[in-house]
Formats: sequence, structure tokens, C-alpha cells
Amino acid sequence: MLFGSKNTPEDRIESIEAFGIVYFSLKFQGMLITEDYRLRHKIHVVTNFIFTNIFYYSSFIIQLFFVNNLRQLLENIPMNICVTACSIKFLVILRLRPSLIEMNKQLKCLDSRPMTDKQKDKLRKEIKFCRIISSVVFIFYLGVNFAYVLAAALSHGTKLGFEMWFPYDWHKNAFRYWLSLSIQAVFQQQLALQNVANDSIGVLYLCILSAHLQIIMERFAHIHYDPEKTEEETLQDFIRYLEDHRVIMDLFEIIQKTLSFTIFIQFITSILVFSTAGVVYLRFSPSSTETAAVFIFMVAEISEIYPSCYYSNKFMEKTDQMVFMLYSSSWMDLSPKYRKYLIIFMQMTQEKKIILAGKQIPITLTTFMSFDLPEKYKHTTSSPAFFQFLASACMV
Repeated sequence: MLFGSKNTPEDRIESIEAFGIVYFSLKFQGMLITEDYRLRHKIHVVTNFIFTNIFYYSSFIIQLFFVNNLRQLLENIPMNICVTACSIKFLVILRLRPSLIEMNKQLKCLDSRPMTDKQKDKLRKEIKFCRIISSVVFIFYLGVNFAYVLAAALSHGTKLGFEMWFPYDWHKNAFRYWLSLSIQAVFQQQLALQNVANDSIGVLYLCILSAHLQIIMERFAHIHYDPEKTEEETLQDFIRYLEDHRVIMDLFEIIQKTLSFTIFIQFITSILVFSTAGVVYLRFSPSSTETAAVFIFMVAEISEIYPSCYYSNKFMEKTDQMVFMLYSSSWMDLSPKYRKYLIIFMQMTQEKKIILAGKQIPITLTTFMSFDLPEKYKHTTSSPAFFQFLASACMV
């Protein structure tokens, strides 16, 4: 058989394994991607959001009213912007939970379709790649926040990781200092875990969808006249492939709604952070460490946009290839009824599948290449502390 038999239990493929690390990070927020969502989980997610995304976030806002000079104000604003973006994007993920459950059901249906051994191997490699990438993001985000905690701890009680407001003077004694630093450490790690999902989930789904779309395209391309099949059987195969294609396009629409908003927030946040940092650089004198810090920070900001642009562009290219794959199949040897359906489907697939950030900006590699730092940032002259920049980069 051209596409083999259905997967046996020993040979089973589960695309949702690609999202294991992301789902693990969401568990810390009380969010489970399962229909068995109990009251304790709801209490967990609400409590976590109130303390992390409202109370903890408010301490950064309040601190803006206690700055002593312009430099302190400008150094605190980027972190406020980043935490704001994190909270907004995480709200989008929370609202997406029912859709994620339905998407996983549809992916299981696609996994159960007959595949060749080569197609199974390709899909397994994509799943493994997604797990590796999400693991790297997970470790990097947590590692950066651990670095800023370590840097503050080595300051001998003179500074915290971030300038934020506490309802007491943390300078007064060692107990208050370590209590304040511990609070920062816990909540910053929670924000980092939120951002693992914020920055990864849409990209990972696009990656897996691209792999499934490639498999379906190969099925279409191999449709040919088979004397052992009746016209109706061949047509039924075509209809099944159409249904699988429809499922992928439906999943794409869900991802598009998510990425469209989160990437738009990312664009706006990056522009505001760059602009604020630029004013600080132009106004004050930097040290070599601070200059290196800002370079890493800005690279981190841009790198958060790149995966979405890359996989959105990759999916768009796959859909553009669909008409060619259909035309290259042996459709001339098949029945007029089949050819009629094929031509209609070819017309329908000519529409480009492009994700628009804020329904305005195409999320493609072309957009990413045009998203460059202004010339004035190449000769900048100040920045916040090293680990504060790194940690705030992971908050977007």
C-alpha cells in the first residue's frame, strides 16, 4: 500500500507530545489542557493571575512614582512595558484553553491517518525538534531570571534584582532584604514560565501543522488511476484528503487569531522598549558591561519575533505549493467528476495563508528583515544593569 496501514499501538505517533514542555510550564499557572478541569485548577489559575499579574505587576507601576531622577524613570519603564505585555499575552493563552483542547483532538485524528514509514519518521523528527526548542526556551528563560537573582544576592544587600515598590524599607535589615529578593525570585520565575507558553505555543503548533500539511500534499500528489479501485473509491480517497486539509486550515485559523494579537503586542513592546532604551543611551554614559547587556537584550527582543515569522512564512510557502502538487498528480487519467472537484479545490487553495499582526502587518521573514534597529542605536550611551536587561528580555 502506498500510504501504509493505520498506526499500530507500538508505532503510534502523537503530535501533542511536541507541546509537553509548554504544557508543563502551564501547570505551574494552574492551566491544564484537558477536559477534566476541576475546581482546584480554576482556583489555582485565578489565584496565580491575581498575585503574579496584578499584585506583583502593580509593584512595578507604583515604583515609577518613587524614582529620584530621569534616569531611574527611563530604566524602570522598559520592565513595566515588558511585564504589561506578558500579562496581556498570557490572558490570550488562558482564553485559548478550550480551543487548544479541540485542536489536540483534531491532531489525534490526523495522527491516526495512514502514513508511509518515511512520513512517520519526518513527523517524529518534527515532534522531537519542537521538544528540544521548547526545552531550550524553558531553560533559558529560567536561567536568565536565576542570573539576576544571583547578581542581586552577590550585591551584599545593596540592591534587588529589579527596582520595585515594597510596603516597607527592605534596606533596614537582612531579613527584609532576603524576603524581598525571595518574593522577586518566585514571581519572576512565574512570569518566565508564562512566557514559555506566550512565546512558544503558537510557533510549535505551526511547526506541527506544516509537517501534517506536507503529508497531505504528498497524498494528493500520489492520487492516480488505479484499476483495482472504482471511480467512487478514488473519489472517496480524495474527499478524505480534502477533509484532512480542511482540519489543518481550521487549526491554522485558530493559531492565526492567537499569533495575530500576541505578535502585534510583541512588535509594539519592542518598539517602545527600544525607544526608551535609546533615550537612556543618548542621555547618559554607559559602561562596557551595560553596552554588552543592551546588545544581548535587543537581540533577545528581536529573536522572540523571528520564530513566529519563520514558521508563519514556512506554512505560507507550503500552502502556495498545494496547487502545484495537485496539478502534478495524475489527474488527467481520472474521471470527469474527479477532475471537476479537483479544479474547484485548486481554485480554493490559491488564497495565501498569511498571519497578520493586528490584522495589519504580515508575519513573514520579509517583515522580520525589515524590523531592524534604528541607526541611532548603533552609537548609544547608557543602559540599566546587565541582568535586569536580560531578565526583562524574557518578560516579553
